[in-house]
Amino acid sequence: MSREGAPSSQPKATAAAGTPIWVWLVYGLGILAGVIVVFSLLFTLGAAVLSEDVPITYDVSWLAIVLWGAFIAAALTTWLVRRRQRR
Repeated sequence: MSREGAPSSQPKATAAAGTPIWVWLVYGLGILAGVIVVFSLLFTLGAAVLSEDVPITYDVSWLAIVLWGAFIAAALTTWLVRRRQRR
């Protein structure tokens, strides 16, 4: 008698879950922070280069630098840790 049609007694493997939402959130905040920092630097550099007759002054918010830097560092750290776990 053939047992090919009988159900398997072995437990079925669970499907691998996708990337958790918190990882996408960290990546998104890190990319947003990186874009903000880069555009801020480019805007300030452009103002300094293009306005030769007017002195350029700027006020740096250390809280903003720490906040955006933390988002960038968190995204980079998450990416590196997850990359090492795949190997």
